[in-house]
Amino acid sequence: MKTILIVIILIAVGTAVGYFGIPILIQKENAVLKTDVADLKQRLQKIEDESKTAPLEPDARIHNVIRTVNALYSKTEALEKSMKENVSKADKTIEDQKSSIEGAMKKLKEDVDTINKETKSVVQNIMFDASMANIRGHILKAREDIQHKNIGTAKTELDYISEAFEKVKTTASNENKKIIEELQGILKKAKTEIDTDLPAAMNRIDLLWHEMGKLLKNA
Repeated sequence: MKTILIVIILIAVGTAVGYFGIPILIQKENAVLKTDVADLKQRLQKIEDESKTAPLEPDARIHNVIRTVNALYSKTEALEKSMKENVSKADKTIEDQKSSIEGAMKKLKEDVDTINKETKSVVQNIMFDASMANIRGHILKAREDIQHKNIGTAKTELDYISEAFEKVKTTASNENKKIIEELQGILKKAKTEIDTDLPAAMNRIDLLWHEMGKLLKNA
């Protein structure tokens, strides 16, 4: 009987404790939760307020990327500027060299033209002197034929000399052409006088010999 009474009392006490104790525990737990929620709300509000006053800064990695990109952009811009300056300098150098080369080529062409003219003149004079020396040899032979009364042979020599003068005159300078024409005048008179006045023809041949000698001496 006592045992049953003790059990009933324990159940009653347990029930009372459960009835009155659980709400108290629930209340305590609710208070803790309310505190945590309030703290969380406070933190969220702080973050929201900070986000309104200043935008969030990029994290360290993004910041480094931005710095690197900016640095590369600066280097690229500097490189592009340097390349433009170098290209401009190169263009100016090329233009200057082109002008210099064109000037040098023009001068070289003028020098070559001058050398060609001078060479042509020298060769022309050499050929003229050689031809005149050959003609002078035939004049000497014609003089000997006249001395030995070989009139026919002398006439042949004089005809050869006449043809030789004409041939030389085609390639001679204007100055030398005048000289040849003067010599041709003397030769023509000699050819005319050989049949009528042999001594006069001889004198003409001697004059021709003498004039050609002076010509070759001055060459």
